[in-house]
Amino acid sequence: MAGLIGAVHWQGAVDTLPLPSLWHGGPDANDTWRSGDGRCWLAHQPITSHCGRFTLVFSGAITNHHQVRQGLRFQAWRGPSDRETLVEGLAQRGPAIVLELRGMFAFAAYDSEKEQLLLARDRLGIKPLYLRWHPQGLLFASTRRALPGADRFDRQSISQVLAFGHDRTPASFPGPDTTAVVSMPAGMVVRINHSRPHNPVRYWPPQPRPDWTPLPIRSGHRARTFLRQQLEEVVAQHVNADGAVACLLSAGLNSGILTALACRLQPGAFSTVTVVLPGVRKAERDQPRRLAEHCGSQHHEIGVQEQDALAWVERGLAALDVPTAGGLSTYLISRAVAAQGINVALSAVGADELFGGTAAHRLMPWLHALRWLPAPWRHQLIRACSPDLARKVAGLPRWDRWHLGLALQRQAGDADLAAAGVDPLQWPQSAPQRITQAWGHTSWAELFGSTEPMRLRDADGMATACALELRLPFLDHRLVEIALRMPQRFQRPGQRLLRDACIDLFPTGYLDRPKPGYSLPMASWMGGPLRDLCQGRLETLEHSGWLDPLWISRQWRAFEAGQLPWPRAWSLVVLGEF
Repeated sequence: MAGLIGAVHWQGAVDTLPLPSLWHGGPDANDTWRSGDGRCWLAHQPITSHCGRFTLVFSGAITNHHQVRQGLRFQAWRGPSDRETLVEGLAQRGPAIVLELRGMFAFAAYDSEKEQLLLARDRLGIKPLYLRWHPQGLLFASTRRALPGADRFDRQSISQVLAFGHDRTPASFPGPDTTAVVSMPAGMVVRINHSRPHNPVRYWPPQPRPDWTPLPIRSGHRARTFLRQQLEEVVAQHVNADGAVACLLSAGLNSGILTALACRLQPGAFSTVTVVLPGVRKAERDQPRRLAEHCGSQHHEIGVQEQDALAWVERGLAALDVPTAGGLSTYLISRAVAAQGINVALSAVGADELFGGTAAHRLMPWLHALRWLPAPWRHQLIRACSPDLARKVAGLPRWDRWHLGLALQRQAGDADLAAAGVDPLQWPQSAPQRITQAWGHTSWAELFGSTEPMRLRDADGMATACALELRLPFLDHRLVEIALRMPQRFQRPGQRLLRDACIDLFPTGYLDRPKPGYSLPMASWMGGPLRDLCQGRLETLEHSGWLDPLWISRQWRAFEAGQLPWPRAWSLVVLGEF
């Protein structure tokens, strides 16, 4: 499971740039490549095309690379890796090869003939790619902390972490005038040139962007049948990937679908894993066991004792690649799974956002309908229904689905940021798209307003720190496009379409109960066995100058008094770690 790191320099030899090591187990001296012109340096399993033109470093997994191989005019394969498929595809078709790829990936490839660097990231941003411009050139890596200056954040980044629990991803390519370490946008490929302007191209959504109008599906039966067919195809690609694959099985609908479909493809041979963290109720343990027995999977239940979980929390905090209020559950699960010798696991991340399992799909029609009311009336009405919701949506620059989706994820308002002594919030911008349905706009806001900048970064960073590769079948880009374009009359909150399409996969009555919910007992841990850890990080933050020290102290006292949710207090602990 490789990462990538490299540097390019147009004014002379690349040696004048700092060449750091990967944060999680960097390359050794024999795992690097330097271009013949001395301008590019790549590390961590570099591979050169047969013709010698392209040299590539790659992170991720291309699930359809065997099909891509069949379309290439090349037979002298050295092995079965997707890295080799990609580098030979670049040699034959250039950057356009990304249009054929399915899966999760980030890569850097140097074109020795054109003296040009290609950088690319997958459509949904499952695999990260970070950039750091220098006057002499560009540094890039799959982990943020691999780059110099990763411990420094601009004031707006701190505002973003306080407001949303994570930093933003820019909607456009960050050019050479950017001084901080920054994420490259998803769905983009860019040519880094030395003698002319750099050339970023957003290849997804497709260019020129067509209207993502509703699919020509006329009946609910056809919608369910079509969705089921696509799910079966996507799961088959992931299950048939190189190496053994297991599924992370919980008591919910989404992981159950992945398990049931995978077991039909590999009867009696597919493995499932349930990690039982502290505080999990008995019902949440029995349901996965019941489904695994029904599907015929080789099921493994891994219990994590509270003392082990507490010992791992500090390691998980240190393993964070970016500031985030989430990620600890992912780290604990990944560590427990990896300890069993499992290297690749399927996760159901993304299904809620696409098929209506989030609060946004339930609240958005009502909230968006209020756009016609004068702002004071609108605020009074929302406040009468929910004071907490009123605080979240206060001060929106625009009353549209993108900003409303962001607001529903909001943890701190404008008054909180002012009291903390940070800059006013600059609301993240949406990547360009031309979705024509309201449901699709809500899903888009969920995917790129919260899932990509936080859940996907958490999933990749925390799993990678444990030497586990998480694969996310629900975020296959073709399945995502289908969900965004499915006629919205067939979509309902509560994942009704997904549920109805797959109801036959479950035992009778399995889904006839409320959606399970679980979170770590962080509030009691932070006030008890983790209190010294939290206090140490908060003291560091108080001396950093990032925030008002008195405000930090007041926030912690409010948390101890039960007046502040633990994720907001934990965000301060995370900032102290950085």
